[in-house]
Amino acid sequence: MLLRLLLFCMLATVATSTLAMTLYQSTDANGAVFFSDRHTPGSQAFVIQERRVEPVRRPLLQRPRAVNPRPAYRYPLPWRGGPFRLTQGPNGSFSHTDAKSRYAMDIAMPEGTPIIAARSGTVVKTENSQIGRGNDASGNFVRVQHDDGTQGVYLHLKQGSVSVRVGQRVAVGSLLALSGNTGNSSGPHLHFVVQQSTEAGLVSIPYEFNQPVGTLPNFAAGL
Repeated sequence: MLLRLLLFCMLATVATSTLAMTLYQSTDANGAVFFSDRHTPGSQAFVIQERRVEPVRRPLLQRPRAVNPRPAYRYPLPWRGGPFRLTQGPNGSFSHTDAKSRYAMDIAMPEGTPIIAARSGTVVKTENSQIGRGNDASGNFVRVQHDDGTQGVYLHLKQGSVSVRVGQRVAVGSLLALSGNTGNSSGPHLHFVVQQSTEAGLVSIPYEFNQPVGTLPNFAAGL
């Protein structure tokens, strides 16, 4: 068994190639037989197969290049004024329970607070005429498509305050509307969520503000 194992290892690490050599046998006047690699009259040719062992050249393993992950975009606060408190954060038990709003944040603020674009992009949808709870839980809103394919959505805005139109390009800090208390809202606040389009539809994705809003008390979670 050990011999077989050694033989297998040798065959796995070397490769053989075959070389051929021709020798000529001659007999001199004294009857002595000698060999030469040159042909002489009356000599007899012999072909000798020689096996040469060569090491196998193993391919060099290339180390994968280190890929620095693209840093996540950190959103400036999408309002002017404050400071305001976080009333419900990601995975909140009150309303942030479905795929579209799981990572949303609710910020309590007085009605009429200026709401501004937290990221540049193109306005793709708005609602501006809903009164009170109305028939849409989102209330009045602005949806902005970002250049990386994500969308920022600003919900529960004041009726008639949306100041942008579909197709309009907005920059960071551009005025979008005023905060309100429309749709499924228990008090004046801004519901801000970042979404991504998937095969299953729009889903909420995690994001962070560039200021520590998340360190404020999350009253919805009882903290």
